[in-house]
Amino acid sequence: MDLFIWFDSDDSIVSFQFTYDKPHNEKAFIWSEAEGLSHMGVDDGSRSGKHPGSPLLVQGSVANPDKIISMIRSNLGELDPSIGSFIVSKIEEYYQ
Repeated sequence: MDLFIWFDSDDSIVSFQFTYDKPHNEKAFIWSEAEGLSHMGVDDGSRSGKHPGSPLLVQGSVANPDKIISMIRSNLGELDPSIGSFIVSKIEEYYQ
């Protein structure tokens, strides 16, 4: 899994992208202030017999929110706990 976070000049989170189930069934939660949260699949760009293309976000992916939240909480490591709480809260809001 990967977590990318964008902050503004006041150190407030303005966007994040959390990807998981890598490398064969990758999915992503993408959140921004402007657009809210979405859950997407990741087309890795591989094509049989051709050079790989760029990965693309695609619609239609199903998530297990309890699994995702547990995964985030158990892998926070040295990440500021308020950041983990923020991400979990956005995912919980999405599924309410």
